[in-house]
Parts: sequence; structure tokens; C-alpha cells
Amino acid sequence: MNPAQPTNNADDRRTARKQASEWQVRLHNGEVREDDDAFREWLEASPVNAAAMDRARSIWASMGENAVAPEILKVRRDAIDRSRGTITRRWLTAQSRPFKVAMRAAAALAVVAAISLPVLFVGLRSDPNSQPVSDPGAVVASETYKTGIAETRIVTLTDNSRVTLDAATQLIVRYTAEAREIELLAGQAFFDVAKDKSRPFRVRAGAQRVLATGTEFNVSMIGREVRVTLVEGEVVVTGERPDAEDGPVAPPVKLRQGEQLVVPDAGLPGIKTNADMEKASAWRNGKVILDGDTLAEAVEQMNRYSRIRLSIASDGLEQYRISGVFHAGDTDAFVDAVEAYLPVDARRLSATQIEFYSRH
Repeated sequence: MNPAQPTNNADDRRTARKQASEWQVRLHNGEVREDDDAFREWLEASPVNAAAMDRARSIWASMGENAVAPEILKVRRDAIDRSRGTITRRWLTAQSRPFKVAMRAAAALAVVAAISLPVLFVGLRSDPNSQPVSDPGAVVASETYKTGIAETRIVTLTDNSRVTLDAATQLIVRYTAEAREIELLAGQAFFDVAKDKSRPFRVRAGAQRVLATGTEFNVSMIGREVRVTLVEGEVVVTGERPDAEDGPVAPPVKLRQGEQLVVPDAGLPGIKTNADMEKASAWRNGKVILDGDTLAEAVEQMNRYSRIRLSIASDGLEQYRISGVFHAGDTDAFVDAVEAYLPVDARRLSATQIEFYSRH
């Protein structure tokens, strides 16, 4: 095969898409122009190249302001410069291993070198028909709810509260005569709480407790961080002592509608901000929205929705931040995007295992 004339097979498409993403960065930076000979020669060498360039432009446009953030451009430019053969020589020789860079229009990824926090999660339930007991705090009944990879579930509790479990989520419902207690062990859940002033609705995630009354809220747990997002009503978040002693370690934090509290492993007070409601509810609409998440956090989230397991092999890669919108379970789009916009490659270890490693 004449390397200057790529054929329309999968490897050629991957190579063309990688080159197109690099051309797009250089065009934006002013390093080349649309009428430059090298760019025109590459573009006209094959219909595969032209199609790849159309795709790169579409992806760039879909990324909006993320595409032109200075820190993102720097990471992309550095990744290109490290492999600088240049891209013109690389497409002519076509000897290097082709990179998977087929980013789908619905999955745009932006990358920043930095760190962020992880998240934890809890669940609940009660039974108003249970028999009274001598100790009102005694557990009358308990039940465990669990979802697998790529599985979500909606549970209507006997008090008419509804709990939506995200994929790879586990929670325990314990109810007593005086309270509805939920413990989130892993994952993420959305709670639509039925009003019952006589029996508080409490969700525990790690060392944090959420007390809700007539409320809609989301609790998530990624790594060792708890994130509570209030959609409607009110909640109060309290912490517990790490040595399991009774009593809060810090004053309770009250959330208003539209607010979010992120509590790190160290506990309250945490960080309270106005919530990105689209991101908080994305998982219930079959999407994953990343907004400055580390690669490690992004991998953990994507692994919830696919039986193809992603892992990070090289030290330091966990620190890169990423932003973008992906369909839950679309592992290929995520991998392609990471390779296109980070100095990272992926190798497929098996039909169900993909590993990220440093390109250099």
C-alpha cells in the first residue's frame, strides 16, 4: 500500500482521525493555514483524510469553550510536540502504531492537568405496616438493593418514597418504628422522599448522614468523597467521628434547592456550591458528564456502565482532568477521546480489558 494513499480500512481511519485532530489544533493555533501546501496535500491525499477532518471540525465545534481553553490547548500542543515527527512526516511514512481517535459527535473531551476529589453514596427504605416493637429504635426489617454493571433500577418503597439506583450501586434499607434509615455502600442514588414528619428519612454515606423531609436529592460516592445535590425541598448533612463515637465532628450543613455539598474523606464542613443540575442528573438520562474530573475518576465512572474494564497502568496519568459528554456504556468513544486529546495510549489486553499508559 502506498502510505500517501490510505485505504478505507479501520487502521487507516484511526490514523487519519488522529492526524486530523492534530491538524485541527495547529489550525486553531495559527501554526498552519487552510491553504498551506502541507495541509492541503494531506487533506486531498485520500477521502478518508477529508472525512476525518470533517469529523475533527465537528467535534471541535461541539466542545464549545472547552476546545479553546488555554490550559487544554497547551496539553494538546505538548502532546503533539512530543511526538513531533512532524504530523506531516508521520502521515507520509505511516509507520507508527495507529491511534484510536474516532470521537463521536456526542462525546467531546477536554483535558487539563490537575486533581479533583472522588465521591461516595447511600440508600434507604421503611415499612409503615411493620409491627410495633418495645424499642422504637430497633430495626424492624432490612433489605439490600444492588445493581450490576450497566444496570439501573427504580425502587418504590412501602412509604411511597422512590429510589433510583445508578449502575454498580449497593444500599441497605433499615426501618424502625421511628425512622427510615438508608446506608449507601457504593455507587449513586436519587431519592424522591415521601413526606412523613413522624419518621425522618436519613441516608448515610460513609461518615456523612443526610436528613431529608419531603425532598428530592442525589447522593453519590466516587472514591472516598460524598456528594449531595439537592433538587427540591431541604436536607441537612451531618458528619460522624471517624472513631465511631457518637456526635457530629462539625456543625451540620443545610442545603437549599439547587445547591451541592462535596465532602472529602476528612469530613465536614466540605465545599458547598451551586449545583450543575444537568451533570447531577445526567446518569438518569443515560449520559456521563465530566467537568474537570480526573482521569481516574472518569475511568471509575465509565466502568459503571460497561463490561469492558478500563484501568490506568502508568503513574501520573490519574492527575489529568477531563471534561466532556458521553453516552453511558460507550467505552470506545471515551477511549478514542482520551487518546486524541491526552498524551495517553490505550492497549486492549483482552475483549473485556483496556489499559491506559503514557505515550512517552
